[in-house]
Amino acid sequence: MKLWLKKYLIRVLIINFFSLFYLIQTPVFDTGFFSIQSIFYSINIYLLYLFIFLEAKSSFLSIYGLDFGFYKLIINNLGNLNFKYIFYIAFQNINIFYFLFFSLGTLLFIEKINYNFVFKKDLFNPRKKFFSSILVIIFILTCFNPSNTHLTLIERYKHLTNSWTPNDLILNEVKYISQYIKNDFFRNDNWFNTIKYTYLYFDSHPSGERKLSQFDKNLEFKSFRNFSGIITKSDYDSIYVIINESYPNFRNKKLKENLLEKIKIGNDDLIIQNFKKKWNRSLTTQGAEMEFFCNKDVNFEKYIVSELKYFIEKNNCWINSMKDKNLIYIHSYEESFFNRSRYKSFFNKTFFKKELSDLNFKICNQKYSGICDHTILDNLDKIIKDKKNNFIIFLTVNNHIPVEPVYNISYIDCKKNFPLNISEQFCKIYNNQMLFNESISKFIKNMNKNDLLVLFSDTPPMFNSKRRVHFEDLIDVYFFSKK
Repeated sequence: MKLWLKKYLIRVLIINFFSLFYLIQTPVFDTGFFSIQSIFYSINIYLLYLFIFLEAKSSFLSIYGLDFGFYKLIINNLGNLNFKYIFYIAFQNINIFYFLFFSLGTLLFIEKINYNFVFKKDLFNPRKKFFSSILVIIFILTCFNPSNTHLTLIERYKHLTNSWTPNDLILNEVKYISQYIKNDFFRNDNWFNTIKYTYLYFDSHPSGERKLSQFDKNLEFKSFRNFSGIITKSDYDSIYVIINESYPNFRNKKLKENLLEKIKIGNDDLIIQNFKKKWNRSLTTQGAEMEFFCNKDVNFEKYIVSELKYFIEKNNCWINSMKDKNLIYIHSYEESFFNRSRYKSFFNKTFFKKELSDLNFKICNQKYSGICDHTILDNLDKIIKDKKNNFIIFLTVNNHIPVEPVYNISYIDCKKNFPLNISEQFCKIYNNQMLFNESISKFIKNMNKNDLLVLFSDTPPMFNSKRRVHFEDLIDVYFFSKK
């Protein structure tokens, strides 16, 4: 019994020790340090071997915000695998291989000696001393790897001891780290969470870094870009386009449906068209604007430096056909942000933070402090004098990550709703959107019968890749009109 207990405790210690050093960047360590599951599978050495391999595979998936559904994608596309890219991401995650090597190697060694650590004189002979020193040096060096494990360990130490330096306080990063990381003692393993999320989200749209599936040729979700076809199909009077910064497209169906229901409340005569759209991770929010303005492949590098009027005319962008309408561009933030002042050349009127402040619109105090989006929508009559024949584009800012709450009372109890209870940021972005969707509902109610509202959910919330498992990797485009 005494030997069995000794074996058990050593196994538990080994798996948690090497997990801490090599898997610290995975999301499970945001909640705690000691694996609950290791208490059980460490009872048997063969179970432990099995779960070490499972944890290594799951750690890779969790780092990229993926679940086990990703393997189905690989199996269906074996002939299209980009092996050069696979080797690249394997190198970027070499710490997972270190975890496998040291945890399995240590366990195999102590199993061989039957956990009998006897210090003999010859243990310290020059030859063994040399190889032992080499092994210790290799272990230390493996903490300095492409995944920056050492930096994560330093960051977590600072968080535990509250020993931040002035350099850490730049851009309030410390504050937002605290909203993600709990640092409790117990945690679940990556494999446990990955299985859990695979089950919970089995009937939802995919998540995670789609660039990992560059070899996906089945085009299951074709990129929707036919904006002009829908907008010009009917002779709409006024057209309103909301490019919604970081729309919280959670894979949890209940949460997602609640967001849409908030818009539909009191609007029984709505016609709603919903489309899914891929998005380009290499482009900023301006990429969404460019796609909407032009509806075809154009040069993004030229777009971001050109006067908008010149670019649209040169590329024969469809939005040029709307010049007979009153063209208005609204952005809750600074016009200097991504040099959007160049939009003034195309639109008849532009309203940025300064112009909106002059109209006494309220400022929401956030990291990206801009005008409160909901107040703009609630008071659009201060901007638009004539409600007929308008083409208005409104780019929001309040849900730009990281966020602060712009609501006074929460719309939902985050502690009782998964995955809002994982992170304060998840909770804030959802409640912010509920407030804004409430304003959208009021706005639609006051729209004329022949008007159209397009809600273009911009790029998904730009959380860390490992947090993306809870969000769809596709964006929604909604078209609202009245019967």
